[in-house]
Amino acid sequence: MSAPGSRRLEYERVADELRSMIVTGELRPGDRLPPEGELTERMAVSRSTLREALRVLSTQKLLTSSRGVGGGTFVAEPSTDDVADYLQTSIGMLSRNRLSVGQLLQVRTMIEVPGAGLAARHRSEADLDRLAATVVVAGDAAGGKEVDWSANSRFHVLLLRATENPLLEVVARPIFTVMRDRFLRDRAGAEFWRRVAVEHAEILGHVRDRNAAAASRAMRNHLTALRDTYTRIDVSDLGGTADGTGCDR
Repeated sequence: MSAPGSRRLEYERVADELRSMIVTGELRPGDRLPPEGELTERMAVSRSTLREALRVLSTQKLLTSSRGVGGGTFVAEPSTDDVADYLQTSIGMLSRNRLSVGQLLQVRTMIEVPGAGLAARHRSEADLDRLAATVVVAGDAAGGKEVDWSANSRFHVLLLRATENPLLEVVARPIFTVMRDRFLRDRAGAEFWRRVAVEHAEILGHVRDRNAAAASRAMRNHLTALRDTYTRIDVSDLGGTADGTGCDR
């Protein structure tokens, strides 16, 4: 509970209660919120506190307002980008103090291992072309050429996009972004990124062959191989600031 007179914590409480009602479906997209007076009485807060809570939820794109006849404050119909942005913020806050590298990779494994198999079953030729453009760097690396490793970061997103299940990307993309921002990638070393490119090429080969079992197996091996290096370059352990450079998610 907030201390007496602590308006900030009080509006956060109200925002949390309303957010919970939206997330659980008690308030559905398109529903109009009760009048301001009714809400302040129900929440036992002042009008200014309620308005601040509604402002927060509007910023998070959970609520929308309109004026005039038939106007009011309504539960918004979220887009996939809105959901991904909200998840990214929430996971990012949780990641700073309570999520280990192993836990983040564990969730990725739950999503991406079966996702690789689905991609092998459903991929189109256009999907293969887009994926191939992100792993072609493996050949350049073998020849000793200067390589833009950032292409590797798109591989995992494009692979999930090839599953034809948009929810997989919506759920996974915020985790990818949190992990990208959490690690000091320039400390991983070029050999690590070369190995990542080779492993991506292997996964892509199985997806091209529509070999779902092999694609899933290769993805599991790939995510397992990331753990030691990601633990070593974790900014929360090194005390540095992640610069967002590098490639694999």
